[in-house]
Order: sequence, then C-alpha cells, then structure tokens
Amino acid sequence: MAQGSLLTRLLFTACTFGGLWLLGEGAVTFLYAAELEAYEAPAPEARDDAANMPGNPYLIYEIPPGERFEQGVTMHMNSLGLRGEEPVMPKPTGTRRFLTTGDSSVFGFGVADDEVFHMVADAQLPDNVEGMTAAIPGYSSFQSINLLRMRALETEPDLLVVANLWSDNNFDGFVDKELLASFGAYEQSFAGSIRNLFAKSAIFRILDWRLRVRDSAVNAQEVSWMLGSGDQIGLRRVAIQDYAQNLETLVQIALDHDAEVMFVVLSNNEDLGDTGPLERKAWTPYRNVMRETAARHGAQVLEVPPLFQESGLDKPTLFLDEMHPTARGHEIMGLALADLLEERNWASGGGMMEGGAGGAVPTYRDPFVDKEASPGAPPEPGAMSPGDGGVGPAASGDPNVGGRPLTGTIIFEGYETGAVLLDVIPPDDPNPQVIASVSLAAPGDFAMACGEAETVIMRAYLDLDNNGPDGTDVRIELKGPMLTIPEEGLQGIVVDLDARTLSTD
Repeated sequence: MAQGSLLTRLLFTACTFGGLWLLGEGAVTFLYAAELEAYEAPAPEARDDAANMPGNPYLIYEIPPGERFEQGVTMHMNSLGLRGEEPVMPKPTGTRRFLTTGDSSVFGFGVADDEVFHMVADAQLPDNVEGMTAAIPGYSSFQSINLLRMRALETEPDLLVVANLWSDNNFDGFVDKELLASFGAYEQSFAGSIRNLFAKSAIFRILDWRLRVRDSAVNAQEVSWMLGSGDQIGLRRVAIQDYAQNLETLVQIALDHDAEVMFVVLSNNEDLGDTGPLERKAWTPYRNVMRETAARHGAQVLEVPPLFQESGLDKPTLFLDEMHPTARGHEIMGLALADLLEERNWASGGGMMEGGAGGAVPTYRDPFVDKEASPGAPPEPGAMSPGDGGVGPAASGDPNVGGRPLTGTIIFEGYETGAVLLDVIPPDDPNPQVIASVSLAAPGDFAMACGEAETVIMRAYLDLDNNGPDGTDVRIELKGPMLTIPEEGLQGIVVDLDARTLSTD
C-alpha cells in the first residue's frame, strides 16, 4: 500500500513538474520571441553610421543593410546582409542561382555592384541565371559557413562558388574559431552534445543566449578590408587543417541543400612576373588544399592566376593594390566563370561535379607555422611578411624595376644567424599595407623599389630559423625620420639594427 502511494506521489510530482515546465516553455516562447529569433540567427542591424560594422556573435562583425560609399563607389547591402538587390524568395521556378563566398576580393572592394565578377558572369548567361554573393570583406571560411547557415541559404542557391582564401591564410592577432560563438552548437565537444539534447527547449535557448552567446558578441568595429589587427601572433586566422575541414563542410552544405560546389583559386599581384618559387609564398599551401578538396569531390576549379598572366595586362590594370582586382580584373574572372558554366550547360541543369577521387580529408602541415614542416630557407623577396596580415607586394632586387628605387645598407654587429627582412610601409597607419620588401641572407647592401610612394618608413624582421615567416620572427621597429622619396629614388639609406635607427647619408 505504501509502495503504491509512493508511486502515485511520484507520478503526480512528475506530471505537475511537466505541466509547469510546459507552461514555462509557452510563456518564454511568447515573452522572449525576439531573443529566441536572435539566438537562431541575429538579423543584420540597420545603422546610420555605416562606417562601422556592428558585432555579431556568430560572424564577429557584419555589414548592415543599406547603401555604403567606399573607395569611390556605391554599394548596396540587402536585408540578408549580402551585397546586391533584394532576392526574390522563394526562388522562382526555373531560376538557377549561384552564390559566391569569400572576402573583400570576392565581395568587390573598390568596384561597383554590377562590376563584381559574379554580376559580370550573370550578364553573360541566360535570363534564368542569377549571380549572387555572400562574400564579405575580411570573412574567413568559418564566417562564411555561419553566414550561409544563418541567412544566405535562404536564397536557395544551386551552386556555391567557394573563393575563401586570403582571410583564412592571413597571419593576424586573433584566431577566428576562438572568437566565434559556434553557430548552433559547441563544435563537436561533449558540451555540444549536452547542448543538443536540450536545444529544443525555449527556456534553455534563452539561458544559453544570455549566459554564453550574447556576451560573446564582438563590439562594433571598423574592420580593414584587407589587413588584420597589425599585432600578429604568428598564427593564421584559420589553421590549415581547419581550412581543409571548412572547405569540406562547404561542400557538404551544398550537397545537403541539393546544390553543387565549385572553387576559385584567387590571384594576387605576385602572380605577375618572376617573384620567386611558389613554395616560398605563404598562400601556396592554402591554394593546394583548395585544389585537392576539389579533386576529391570532382568539383570544377577556376584558376585565376593563369587568366591574369595570359591577359598580358600589367599589375595596375588588374589590381587596385596587392590583391583586390580592378573592374578589369573582375571582368576577366566573370567572363571565365560564365564560360565554364556554359561549357557545363549549367543554366539548363548541367552538372558541375563528377568523378571525384574520394577519400578522407588528409592531414596537412603548414610550413610557415610548423617548424618541422618548414621549407628550410628564408622567403624570397615578396613573400608575405609575418606582420602584414595580408599579401605583400612584389619586391625587387633590381632598383630600376617598379618605380622609385631605394638602396642602402643594413648594419647589425650583433648578427649571429638567420635572414633579415626589411619592409617599406606608409607612415602613421596602424594597419599598414606593405609597399615593398626585401629578404637578405645576412646584413649588407639592399636594393628594392617602392612604386610611386613618396613618404615611407621601414621596419625589420629577423628570421632566426631561416624557415620563412612564422611566429618566432623578431620584429624591430626602427626609430628615425620618415623617408621622402623623390622620383629618381633614394640612395644611402642606413638601417642600424643594433641602434634600431633609420637614417640617410
């Protein structure tokens, strides 16, 4: 009898608790609808101060909807936080959409809306094709994955054109996955498994939003279009193994949404001219990961470097700076993309993937971070310096090439071993773009060209291990006057690394 009473009490308690929990779920769902919606996918915040990019816990930052004026061109951001006009949703029957992902060089830094390569391709293809972009300045593959899952897949793309490269391979002052609140779960951890168990509860989602996700949002910030914080920590924003896995995830996202994927190997101005062996370039391992991912899945690859090389055009015609294509550069890319889609009869339902090699994601090692995988030699002139956060321009050992020549001597009586790297940068810029650079096997005479720059300063690095740019390099800030470079160039520059000074004869 007592046992029956105990069972009855337990059932009554369970029913009471369950009823109260359901009432609580209903109340929370009604009262906190806005926060629940934000938890799933925070909408881009419309702002009047368009110069700032508001923080987002899943994206780090984003561009708010509206009209922006950057680098002399007007660009339009729609309500999804994507560049371009408002898409028609749901997608009209018979429409074929392709969607690009990447950073500012894919977004179209410095070119008008209709000049970006996805729109150039759109204009060449049949009327049922719509080109769209989910590329955002500074976005890595981590951010692109989250943006797709949050909003961009609402456009129902039939093809993802993946061009994530420069932001992923950047050396910077942060690592993306350490900043991002993971979208929907804590990656593949035990905590993530527990969270998934309770994720259907509105009460749990509100608590998770308030205690974890919301507080992880990064404050609105002015984000450089190409460079990072300037205080690099010897690590890529996305480690090479994470990059490989993210490309794999992008493929899977496409397949899970009845779409296909192709890849774009982007170009920078170092692809034009003889700037040293490719294995000395810090972005080469990431390009190879992209190519190998495409081969495993039988995906098409649009190789931009040979397109630019075969065009016969010079760097100023193809690039605004080190890595951002001009409108002419975007035109070449767009026409090539349209040709590739037409070859595959994609507009009429033709496939972009076939006959992949298959297999698991290989284990990759980064020779510019992992000493044991290093190339074993100092970088060639023009290799990415370990503080730029971006792609350095071509340097030249010939003072007659590339504009105003600079010649001088590096003095370092305390020198013991390693390569000496010297960068030329603009003054008074917290995130400077490298104008020119040179690498010497030891202190001594140097010569390089700084283009049309008129006023510059210099900084130096010691590559103690002779293994290319990595986190062990010693950065030396040089004290001294800014250098004013006449058209005929400047000779007799003295870089004293013992005194950390810069002077001229």
